[in-house]
Amino acid sequence: MILVVYPKDVKNMSEDKDEWSKKSDITISTIRSTAKRESCIRILTYLNDNSESRTIQEVSDGLEMDWGTAKHNLTKLTEAGFVTPEEDRMDGRTRSFKIADKKAVEKVIEYAEDRQRKLKKQEEEEKRNPKAVPVKPPEEVE
Repeated sequence: MILVVYPKDVKNMSEDKDEWSKKSDITISTIRSTAKRESCIRILTYLNDNSESRTIQEVSDGLEMDWGTAKHNLTKLTEAGFVTPEEDRMDGRTRSFKIADKKAVEKVIEYAEDRQRKLKKQEEEEKRNPKAVPVKPPEEVE
């Protein structure tokens, strides 16, 4: 008989995944992969804090981000289902973006913050306990 013991985090993650799949069209793997992209997190946080829809220019100016980067990330976030584009009624050429799935966005932000905490903790631990780097002895020249 084989006994498998899972850490609490792994068990909670699987329960979280099952519970999440019932609530949203966005998969937990999409949420996790998006949480790793800093630009996407900045955009989602910005749109989540502002209830109004924002144009690409407003997003890039508000985050001091390149316009092309903002456009690329907004396109990817639209494909993933986090944001939805809206046409301006006055000008059909202008598109603005707003949050489509607020719970999914909050989940992404939560994962990103948790990831940052873990990375910071790992970095601090590495500073306290540096790994010994083997020193190669100098070669003798004949």
